[in-house]
Amino acid sequence: MSKDVTSREGKKPVTFTHAVAMTAVAVVGILVAFWAFSWIAGIFFFFVKVVIIVALIAGVFWVVSRLRH
Repeated sequence: MSKDVTSREGKKPVTFTHAVAMTAVAVVGILVAFWAFSWIAGIFFFFVKVVIIVALIAGVFWVVSRLRH
């Protein structure tokens, strides 16, 4: 393994194409992350709604059964 330091051919640290590619990857990454988190949150809130609805129905049945006795 060589430890020689060689200078790059271009003087710019980041070329325009590199900046555009990084921006495109960042935008796609943000969109994918937003989609994934919204999907996970959607599933979570769906189950929360189901639990609340089941609890409400069970509560109504409990109240009705208590009133009948």
